[in-house]
Amino acid sequence: MTAAQAHPRVHAAIARLATFNSVPDAGGITREVYTPEYHASLEYVAELMRSAGLGVRVDAAGNIIGRWEGTDSAAPAVLTGSHFDTTLNAGAYDGVLGVIGGIEAVHLLREQGLRPRRSIEVWGIAGEEPRFAAGCIGSRAMVGQLTPEILDRLVDRDGVTVAQAMRTVGLDPARIHEATIDPAEVHAFVELHIEQGGVLEASGETIGVVTWIAAPHELRMILRGEANHAGATPMNLRHDALAGASELMVALERLAIGSPSGTTVGTVGVIRARPGAINIVPGEVELEVDIRDSDGAARAAVVDGLLAAAEELCARRGLGLEVEAIAKDEPAACSDLVIDATLAACEDLGRPYRRMVSGAYHDAMVLGREVPIGMIFVPSAGGISHHPDEYTAPHEIDAGVDVLTGVLARLSEATA
Repeated sequence: MTAAQAHPRVHAAIARLATFNSVPDAGGITREVYTPEYHASLEYVAELMRSAGLGVRVDAAGNIIGRWEGTDSAAPAVLTGSHFDTTLNAGAYDGVLGVIGGIEAVHLLREQGLRPRRSIEVWGIAGEEPRFAAGCIGSRAMVGQLTPEILDRLVDRDGVTVAQAMRTVGLDPARIHEATIDPAEVHAFVELHIEQGGVLEASGETIGVVTWIAAPHELRMILRGEANHAGATPMNLRHDALAGASELMVALERLAIGSPSGTTVGTVGVIRARPGAINIVPGEVELEVDIRDSDGAARAAVVDGLLAAAEELCARRGLGLEVEAIAKDEPAACSDLVIDATLAACEDLGRPYRRMVSGAYHDAMVLGREVPIGMIFVPSAGGISHHPDEYTAPHEIDAGVDVLTGVLARLSEATA
């Protein structure tokens, strides 16, 4: 067996999951939560869990959980996993690696003849990607952040609410509270994930030990001007909402670059200009803005600066302004408990590692409000993610699975 084939079950399962795709001709993978393709993939993941000897259940949010009962059933459990929904036209590895890697780690521990004292649970967490503007549906349900009212309010690009989407796959939004976990029953949560950036590749290192997870503050900003004829409205009489929005985007770039932390990033990922005709001055523009950092104070300074810039330019240009919060999460510190177990696993395997911050948010960030968390990163080729070209080499995937296996053995106190 070559190094590239160290864990063939993992690579076969990643390839198989990639076939659950609602837009197969687009080049990438689209598998949004609560869709028929996602529900079919959930059944496949359940089969994988059972093949590893895990008892399988699905909770009220649609999270799938495979449990290996430990010798001390009363001890708080060790959780691992990630998500296997995707964003639009995505790659094969984001989230998927953490779920498949967790199942493989259980296989490997069993094959080594080990038995955990603490139970080990592998979670496939529903809806990390923001189909409904706010992401991390499953993990937010786990920490009690969701109510039926919120599920009725959050909508996707087609106007479908979370509640409606849940009902299509047999879930009852009124029971969402049943997905809440008891933090006292969780020893730690560890998530194996591709980096989604280029730091590890540039440094030539295979394992990233995450110390902090940056968190987003997401806003919807609507600028309202006056739609009018593009040919008959002189430039000095215009109230062009799109021109104002363009100025606001430049202000965001300037503020993020000048952030006191030096690590704040700001992105306008969605622009909706109305009425949207070439011969009409745009009368309304809706922006969806993502500002994130692991430094909460620096992020807040950029948000405040952007809001001040928006008020100033709207007053100057004669535009109305409406600001709505989409989501505001706090940066999450990874637990020394998980960090130390990861470092020890790397040392045992002779794997070089890098301590690093995650710029992307993950389910671990949300769970970090209630339980000890940690993350293990493996490289992303070219730093590319959320794209059909997303790729992590087989030997890098195998290295991540090996480290995760060692971490789970330590956290669960597995013995022969």
